[in-house]
Amino acid sequence: MSWLRISASEALTLLAQDDATVFDVRDSAAYQAGHLAMDRIPAWSKRLNKDAPVLVYCYHGNSSQEYAQMLADFRFNRVYSVDGGFAALLDAGAALA
Repeated sequence: MSWLRISASEALTLLAQDDATVFDVRDSAAYQAGHLAMDRIPAWSKRLNKDAPVLVYCYHGNSSQEYAQMLADFRFNRVYSVDGGFAALLDAGAALA
């Protein structure tokens, strides 16, 4: 199974419609400086539903593609990497407000 690149606005729509697991793959300093309110990183000991959506974002949308591929390699079926990363998500969220 493969993963998909989606826009920030598509990512926000997905989050509003579905119970997606969200992975912020930036470093901890960037995460502490700001992150999505709905960030959820479940304990690794808990099994994730491989059919549930997994949304991955990073700084600009490059590193998240590598993580998305890794999750797809582990047979997660609905993996999405956000083009433009965290800044694009903020901009898309502001446009909706």
